[in-house]
Amino acid sequence: MSELRERSAAFDDDVEDYDAVPWNYRAAFGEFKGIPWWAAILSALVPAFIGAFIDINSSKTVGWTFNAVFFVGALAAILLVQRRSLFAPMVQPPLVLAATVPLLVLFTGGIQKGNLASMALGLGRPLIDSFPVMALTTAVTVALGILRIFLQKDPNRPSKDEVREAKAELKSRGKPAARKPARERDRDREEPAEERPRRPRPEGAPARRPRPEGAPARRPRPEGARGERPAGQRRPRPPREDR
Repeated sequence: MSELRERSAAFDDDVEDYDAVPWNYRAAFGEFKGIPWWAAILSALVPAFIGAFIDINSSKTVGWTFNAVFFVGALAAILLVQRRSLFAPMVQPPLVLAATVPLLVLFTGGIQKGNLASMALGLGRPLIDSFPVMALTTAVTVALGILRIFLQKDPNRPSKDEVREAKAELKSRGKPAARKPARERDRDREEPAEERPRRPRPEGAPARRPRPEGAPARRPRPEGARGERPAGQRRPRPPREDR
C-alpha cells in the first residue's frame, strides 16, 4: 500500500509539472494562462463601442459612460493578456478611440449637414472631449506593461554571477598560450636530449657477439633476394598441364 501511495504521489507531481503554464503565457497575477493578443484587443474595443454608442445617442458626444468602460476595458486587457503579447494592449487606447468615436458619430448622424467647418466640429468634438481619458488610460497601460516586463521574467534564467563566470571561462579558453622568449627556446635546443633507456635483456639469452675489428660492414640486400620481387612485378604462374 505504501508503494502504491508513493507511486500515485509521484504521478501527481509529474502531472502538475506537465500542466504548469509557462511563464510567458501567464497573466499579470496568478499562474493561469492569459488571453491572446486578439482577445485583449476585443476586450477593450467592444466596451468602448457600447459606451460610445450610449453617450452619442443621448448627448451627441462622449460622456462618463464611455470614459468608464473605455478605461476598464483597457485595464483588463493589459492585466489579462499573456506576458509575450504585451505590446498590443500597451499601445491600443489611442487606436481604439480613433476607431470607435468617429465611426459612431458618422453612423448615428451626429454630424450636422452643411459647410465643412460644421462637419469637422461635429466630428472633432467627441474626440476632444475624450482626449483626457485617452491620455490617462494610455499612461496607465504603458506603465503596467513596463512593470510586467520587469517583474515577469524567466525563473530559470542564469544569474549575473553565472553569466560573469561563463564569460570568463570562454575568454580563458579562447586566449592563446603564452610563447616562450627567444632565450629560453635557444636554451631548450642546446640542451641534449635524454638518452632512451635500453630494454633489459632476458635472463638466459646469449650475449650479442661483438663485431671483430676490420670486418666489413653488412652490404644491403639486393632486390629479388630470398623470393622478394621488385615493385610492380607479378609472380609467374606455373605452366598449365593439358589434359
